[in-house]
Amino acid sequence: MSSQRTHTPRGRRGRHGRLAVLVAGALVATAATACGSDSTPASGSDSATASGGARSLVIAGWGGSFTAANKEAFYDQFEKDTGIKVTIATPGGGFAAKVAAQRAGNNVEWDLLEAPGGDTSKLVMDGNLEQFPASLVSAITPLVADGAIRPSPSEPYYLDHGGTVNLIGCNTKLVKKCPTNPREFFDTENFPGTRGITANNPIFTSLFALAGDGVEPSKYFPVDVNRAMGALKKIKPKVSVWSTSPAQMQQAVVDGEVAIMQAPNTVLMSSLKQVPDLKLFWEGGLLFDEGWCVPKGAKNKEAAFEFVKWYAEHRENQAKFTEKLYSGTAGRDMEKYLSPEVVENLPINKTGITLVDGIAGAKQQQELGNALREILVG
Repeated sequence: MSSQRTHTPRGRRGRHGRLAVLVAGALVATAATACGSDSTPASGSDSATASGGARSLVIAGWGGSFTAANKEAFYDQFEKDTGIKVTIATPGGGFAAKVAAQRAGNNVEWDLLEAPGGDTSKLVMDGNLEQFPASLVSAITPLVADGAIRPSPSEPYYLDHGGTVNLIGCNTKLVKKCPTNPREFFDTENFPGTRGITANNPIFTSLFALAGDGVEPSKYFPVDVNRAMGALKKIKPKVSVWSTSPAQMQQAVVDGEVAIMQAPNTVLMSSLKQVPDLKLFWEGGLLFDEGWCVPKGAKNKEAAFEFVKWYAEHRENQAKFTEKLYSGTAGRDMEKYLSPEVVENLPINKTGITLVDGIAGAKQQQELGNALREILVG
């Protein structure tokens, strides 16, 4: 059971300006920002140099609970099993722009991307990913769900992982009435409460705004940019946090800075442990194609491909990850490794979720990013 391939679409006062600037920076990454993300070893010392020593692998991820769960389930064990030194970079988003900037500067810093969400299709479209070798595709095909090698086994650019959904969370301790869908989220008069919106990918944010303005999923593309930005501009005074990373939104939820938020299900599921009054609403949720992928020109691409193979071979580790975040993986027949409760709460088993057309979104990603930046800093 793959995370998404079997799915059928069916802030405190005074922080607005600073958060808007942070979001703007994330949306228009430059070569300088691409080289400035935090990097920490998975366990201990620095990565080996290219000139000698142990083999190394630099993985770029989201940070927060998602990267922590990947580290616990995969990175530490992979390092132990293979001797390949894993270093984790946490740019937190904007993967497509940052990989493009690294390639333009002839300095690709990352070897593997950790399920880069809505940026995945953009990376494929721009030619910024390595294809999986035929030998790797042959080795993992029996181990992963049908359709998990994406976009297809003949064009193998990424392996399904994550399958996170942006949905609505509501802290019932802080508000009397919770919005249950995007239209109610944007109705701040009838559903009052401080808002938080995930803004590290302009496609997610724009489609959420369209849904809030009454647009049906079948009419999302091409995105009506003026309509989407109009909805965001209208709700902006009520938004305390425009998060640039999952970790930022999770902290805002846990601190009670936002009462009502649009965020990945992984963030909200992790927050439930500290905020038991948090309630989740899946109607209008947005699911993107994403998975493990290797940037074009990665210095350690063979180590990255070795990780992908190791991941496919270790379905028990995949189950450990899913049990932590209720987020899916690529493994074949994963329901055999998971409890009924976990299976029931996976995004693929929720109604009201739309699987977003990643290619259509990628075609407008730059335009939407520029428009969203103007809204946030204006």
